Amino acid sequence: MEFLTLFFLLVIGLILILIEILFIPGTTIFGIFGILAIFYSDYLSFQYFGSEFAIVYSIANSILVLFIVIYTLKTNTWKKIALSKVHNVKVENKFNYVKVGDEGKTASALRPYGKAIFSERFYEVKSSENFIDENKKIKIINILQNKIMVKKI
Repeated sequence: MEFLTLFFLLVIGLILILIEILFIPGTTIFGIFGILAIFYSDYLSFQYFGSEFAIVYSIANSILVLFIVIYTLKTNTWKKIALSKVHNVKVENKFNYVKVGDEGKTASALRPYGKAIFSERFYEVKSSENFIDENKKIKIINILQNKIMVKKI
């Protein structure tokens, strides 16, 4: 019966750790309970069978867990579980109609943000200077992910 208890706690501990890694990452509750179950099985091996068996049992547990981790990392086990579909869709760039060097004029005062017109389209821009008045000629000096940097001509 004692062997069955130790084996049961070891298997439950490994299952809880796998649940933590695969299905509910980030909660750490299942992982902690899994580690506690494995440690408790080691503790019970000391209680039931004495120190000689318990040391061998603990070393065997460590080797078993290490072997399982190495085996699952080296084989394609994770590829069967992990998502493998890759999305090749690109997000449309909202600045398709402008490029660095284009000239336009301010539709509002830039302090440093404001509206500007390029190719008869309105864009929100940021001035590289502190302040640019309305209806002044500007030039695009840089286009970042979500903003257009301009300077006064």
